[in-house]
Amino acid sequence: MSRIIKTGVALRKDTLDKLKIYMDKTGLNNRSKIIDEALELYLAERSLLIDFGKVGGAILVYYHHHAEGELTHLQHKFIDIIISNTHMHIDRDNCIEAILIRGEINRIRELVNMLEKIKDVKAVKYGFFKI
Repeated sequence: MSRIIKTGVALRKDTLDKLKIYMDKTGLNNRSKIIDEALELYLAERSLLIDFGKVGGAILVYYHHHAEGELTHLQHKFIDIIISNTHMHIDRDNCIEAILIRGEINRIRELVNMLEKIKDVKAVKYGFFKI
């Protein structure tokens, strides 16, 4: 377990007000733990922007079903980092693909960039954790 280091942080009043409401509604009472977890999630999510290390996580792709063939073809090019995927029908025309990945961040960045270039892909979201 890593050491705890106390530090001071300035936050906007409205942010703290929202945090208090959240804490009251959830019964969570450790503000430091909540802020630490939020910062860890923020940094994990943004790890795609820096060029080092291995990560694991998920990529969500929201797309028109016409893109399905191209998505499948692309995923075969990244079989070295794709652990699993799940397809979900949203409605008659739209789908979501959840792609679980693990590997070097540069290779994952390459996959995300190629997913975003597919014509009928409407949105790509991701979340990663350093491993």
